[in-house]
Amino acid sequence: MITLENYLRTASRVLALVALAGLLGLAMMTTLDVVMRWLFKAPIQGVNDVSSVVMAVVIAACLPANFAFRQNITVTLLGSACGPKVSANLNVFASLITMIFAGLMAWAFVPYAISSWESGAQTWVLRMPLWPFWVAAAVFVILAALAQLVVLLSDLVALARGGARLADAEEPTAL
Repeated sequence: MITLENYLRTASRVLALVALAGLLGLAMMTTLDVVMRWLFKAPIQGVNDVSSVVMAVVIAACLPANFAFRQNITVTLLGSACGPKVSANLNVFASLITMIFAGLMAWAFVPYAISSWESGAQTWVLRMPLWPFWVAAAVFVILAALAQLVVLLSDLVALARGGARLADAEEPTAL
């Protein structure tokens, strides 16, 4: 289980770095558009088209790392006060709820990506097809759901072991 978690964390970290590069490219494009508007009164056509679809993909690409590294907001007051067994039960419950949420997101993204392909939807200005971006976002959301499934399984194993997670010593504080 630990090897699977380590592989998942490595893959999700790489994906998040790719997303960061996409976000950096988007920021540079937006900055160039602002400078072009200011200096030459000539904006770059289609910046809004690109930014709207790229942002969706970038956000979706960061979800697997968020889940794999357990970067969700948590309140551990009750679990800390009640001991490791209660804390492990609460971790399983939280992981299950997060898994359900991730599954519902994937369930919504996949049909949307398919419908954007079937309808031939395009951006307003550049007339870029939308389906490649929504397929990428759907794939990343599916990967996020799989990452959360591994987290849920890890929490179930920890519960069976009495509360201690195997990967606790390896969890970084930040991505």
